[in-house]
Amino acid sequence: MDFNPAIIVCLLCGVIYVITAWLMQRFPPKKINDFYGYRTSLSKKSQKHWDYAQVESAKHMKQVGYCSLLSCAPFILISYENWHVWLAIIIVTLLPFVALIQTEKALKNKFKD
Repeated sequence: MDFNPAIIVCLLCGVIYVITAWLMQRFPPKKINDFYGYRTSLSKKSQKHWDYAQVESAKHMKQVGYCSLLSCAPFILISYENWHVWLAIIIVTLLPFVALIQTEKALKNKFKD
């Protein structure tokens, strides 16, 4: 059985997402800035928006990291094909957008303007 590089893609990205989420939870940015943290126009609207966005984005990024790690399972069970790597790349590229959408939705629900 050949080694499937898609496993590496999913594992590496999953670990990076989980570590990033942990860092965001452990060391969230205190003030609104353009360098570190979850930075969207909605999250920068006020300090309350900013603080809530940092907590929510870290939570969702951790979930995305675990999803990426779990997405390795099918690649372990099936024999290697070239298209598996592309599928893994697509999965780990789209997952952060899921976290972004979830965070924006949570912000809109929390701060109904």
